[in-house]
Amino acid sequence: MKKLFLLLLAGLAGVTAFAQPFSAYQEVMADVERAGGVHRMYPTDQPRPTAAPNGYKPFYVSHLGRHGARFALGHTVYEDILAVWENAREKGWLTPEGEQFYKEYVSIYPLLAKREGQLTLKGQAQHRFIADQLYRNYPAVFKGKTRASAVSTVSHRVIVSMFSFLSEVSELDKDVTFEADYSYPYQTYLLPELIDSPEGRGGEALTKYQHFRDSLVDSKAILHHWFTHPSKLVKDPYGFVFDMHTMVSTLDNMDFPVPEHLYSLFTAEERYALWRVNNFRDYQLLGRSPDTGGIRVEVMKALYQDFVDKADADWKDGVQLRLRFSHDSCLMPFLSYLGVNGMDARVENPLEVEKVWRNYHVPMACNLQLVFFRSKRNTDILFQLLLNGREATLPLPMAAPGSFYRWEDFKTLVH
Repeated sequence: MKKLFLLLLAGLAGVTAFAQPFSAYQEVMADVERAGGVHRMYPTDQPRPTAAPNGYKPFYVSHLGRHGARFALGHTVYEDILAVWENAREKGWLTPEGEQFYKEYVSIYPLLAKREGQLTLKGQAQHRFIADQLYRNYPAVFKGKTRASAVSTVSHRVIVSMFSFLSEVSELDKDVTFEADYSYPYQTYLLPELIDSPEGRGGEALTKYQHFRDSLVDSKAILHHWFTHPSKLVKDPYGFVFDMHTMVSTLDNMDFPVPEHLYSLFTAEERYALWRVNNFRDYQLLGRSPDTGGIRVEVMKALYQDFVDKADADWKDGVQLRLRFSHDSCLMPFLSYLGVNGMDARVENPLEVEKVWRNYHVPMACNLQLVFFRSKRNTDILFQLLLNGREATLPLPMAAPGSFYRWEDFKTLVH
């Protein structure tokens, strides 16, 4: 009975964050890989979108996507992890559990070393899947000759993601032509400098985060599972535990078989606690958190304006696909700026954040699509809003069931 319940829960937990039919704890326990947050693999179980109102046909797509599955971030995170474990083994400070992890980590280390941040083959496949899904769900957009225009940040994993998407479209639609470019000027709206700046990362916001972190995660207790003398090995207990959890959270992204024991390095409860901490910090830095004044959300106005301006221009120029490729640090504040699925909520209490903000809704290859429809009998242009292939909501009047909104309403969206 318990297994049946979890299967049902796993199937239902993919609904939009705005509906929140289950608690974050229930969702993570149903699929513990959600505890990986933004490292989670792209969900591929989307239902077919609701059909448009009678007389409306799709003609244009405006898209924002995150790069696909990748190795862990950090210039030397895999190397740094290995150094600690080798030191512990040389000194005889590994527990039996630590000894087993060490042997299995060493077995895959040559496949991880110096690959930090790089896109995996699975990451490329995710974008081909998304392009294929778009083509199958909205064939009218691709009828006749199709023009696509795509831009990306200068990150290698983002560039390769863009061309993976475009290569799939080219395979499916032999009449498509496209222009693709990547350059620093595009980052003024795809990855504004403020996103990675120190502003808002210290002070009271940081202190609040640290208190929340320390109240939920006993880093020293976790380290004692692996090492007999952790204090002599690790100067920053939480920082090392965080790196270990990041490594575990990205195992599904890899293109090679992973020893099963590596997945059990943390208990499900520990992974949930670590996710809560990371989710709260993402909200502080990339959401409308009162702790930081939502400063990274406000700079998304330029990207919003790009959606508006490019649509009007593309319709005149005969462009059917407007594609943008960036990072989770762009997707999260942009979703918050628009208020997608209630992600514009302002929450003071760290314990309440997960009720309105769950970073695992921004997985690898996360994408936001505005699919546009028009009718010969109605002057209103409608668009259907999709987040990761699922219908999503905006704080606007819905024009029709299935997340259909009026384009004129979107153009006057003000925060």
